[in-house]
Amino acid sequence: MSTDPTQIWSSTEAAERWQRTAAQRQQAVGAATDAMFEAVGLETGYRVLDLAAGTGDTTMVAARRVGSMGSVLAVDISAAMLEEASRTAAREGLSNVQTLVSDIVTMDLPPESFDAAISRFGLMFLTDVVEGLRRIRRALKPRARLAGLVWSTAERNPYIFLPLSLSERLRRTPSDGTTARRAVALGGPGAFEDALNKAGLVEISVQPVGTPREFDSADAAVEAMRQNSPVLRELLAELDASAQQDAESELRQRLSEFVRADGRCVVPGEALLGVASNP
Repeated sequence: MSTDPTQIWSSTEAAERWQRTAAQRQQAVGAATDAMFEAVGLETGYRVLDLAAGTGDTTMVAARRVGSMGSVLAVDISAAMLEEASRTAAREGLSNVQTLVSDIVTMDLPPESFDAAISRFGLMFLTDVVEGLRRIRRALKPRARLAGLVWSTAERNPYIFLPLSLSERLRRTPSDGTTARRAVALGGPGAFEDALNKAGLVEISVQPVGTPREFDSADAAVEAMRQNSPVLRELLAELDASAQQDAESELRQRLSEFVRADGRCVVPGEALLGVASNP
């Protein structure tokens, strides 16, 4: 199985799928996103760097907050994702949004040119996290702040890691370095703080934030996984119809511990919010 992040997000189909699932993401990570924006403290007129911006969920929020006198540069490795972001900005009448197709690790921006930086669930996928953070720091003005969300440990994020666990049981484990494994690259004790510190950032704070996902039923949770989990999609594509049904049945069984008396399935999750300043 191959689930390299660049391959996953480079296609128009992937970008359109990501855009369609914006409401699902908002339900799960809306509170964490609000905390990120509060931590970075955007003001009217700010020039903002949105890293691993995807189709622009956070870009549009930032653009509205900084107003017409400010601007947002959305950076992502996927041109297809940023094309969706540009279309959304045009549709919403936001003329203060620009995009840059770039790997954050090799990003080359003018030094001390941004008032703030944000990143929602992208930093952990960098091939060299410290170098990526250094590039961000260099682009920030003195005393400017970075606020970023990353996933905590696998154990605290069953919605993300149940498909991977199922793949392992079926002996179809994705290779090391896949999206699923890299999703928790900064989730271990002290890992995010250490990376921020090595990048030369100061006033570092990392705090857990809940990201529960609520579904009408376990069946609805499985269907959401089919839409959002590259690991599960690739696994099911390799199985025949009977084996697919068995795999989905096993997922429903594993999700049963999160089903409440009224039938709703509430799957716990946890992110880490890291906040730091440029010296």
